[in-house]
Amino acid sequence: MSRNLNLEEVRRILAVARKHSPRDALVFKLMAGYGLSVGEIVGTPNRRWDKQSKRWLPREPIVNGVQVQDLSKDGIFIRRKMGRPTETIAIKPEFFQELSKFVGKRTKGRIFELSESRVLQLTRQYAKEAAILEWKLPPQTFIRFYERHQGILPDALSQVSEPQIEETKTVPVRITAHEMAQAALLELGNILGYDTYTADPSKDPGDQFYEVVDLEGYKTVIRRPLGQIATLDKIPDFASKRILESAKDIDVIWFKDDLPVVCFEVEHTTNVKQGLLRQFQVSRLVQNARLYVIAPEEQRTKFEKEADTYPFKQIRDRYAFRSYEELVKFYGEAWKFHEAKSKFERRF
Repeated sequence: MSRNLNLEEVRRILAVARKHSPRDALVFKLMAGYGLSVGEIVGTPNRRWDKQSKRWLPREPIVNGVQVQDLSKDGIFIRRKMGRPTETIAIKPEFFQELSKFVGKRTKGRIFELSESRVLQLTRQYAKEAAILEWKLPPQTFIRFYERHQGILPDALSQVSEPQIEETKTVPVRITAHEMAQAALLELGNILGYDTYTADPSKDPGDQFYEVVDLEGYKTVIRRPLGQIATLDKIPDFASKRILESAKDIDVIWFKDDLPVVCFEVEHTTNVKQGLLRQFQVSRLVQNARLYVIAPEEQRTKFEKEADTYPFKQIRDRYAFRSYEELVKFYGEAWKFHEAKSKFERRF
């Protein structure tokens, strides 16, 4: 699963799409600004792959997509997927004008002659050109974006000229609480290209991890609990139920190809033993997983003492301690790299 996109990143993708094709920009705006799925916009496939005959066979589409006759000044009539009821969604007058201009003199048929697979290709192409670090995005990423930003959409997407990349992340964060460290670890994993999971999705990491956006000349703040920073809603099914029960309580895990690569336990004030035990369970199945305890510097001695006891001493070389200060330094350097890389790629 791809990570969550912020407003500036979506604006950049829309700007690239508009340069290539007004049609594509309209499709992306329906996803990001109005929350429609790809199938609801362009229709679901009219064929299926038959494994037995190894051929494509025709089938009736589940949803036919947005039709020309579905468009009116009052909104767009939408045929929903997954058994959800049909409805008419309101659209902005200026967006109605854009759609009407694209439709032209047509009176019936699909507004967008695109396939679901083509929209996936375009999503990745435009995200790459917009210098999105994790550019292999599924279109569903825009639905998640819509769900997180409903209070300011679709107006916030009207500014689709290429914005400057913000450099606020180069300022070191402060970590004074458990959930602050978790947020920093999740953002780090996202920058480095991992899928990220947290055991505490509802926790609030504080305003320094919120999304700050410019809207009509003033700044507004979008609250981001840990679950909206993580890219995974639930832990991948990589092990037996018993091991998964332990793993799902680990504070932060970075995954690659559905396997845990790095496990982090944040020990702000609590005893480190329970965290080490959860990591130990994972280590028995995933031999190359790295195991970190993140805590204030004064917890280092406690960690060293506990890690040298049974059963942890059996894999002592796989355990490591990092202080909040070390995490903050790494976090700052990673964001500098991310911003420099984005600027470099946007020149091509």
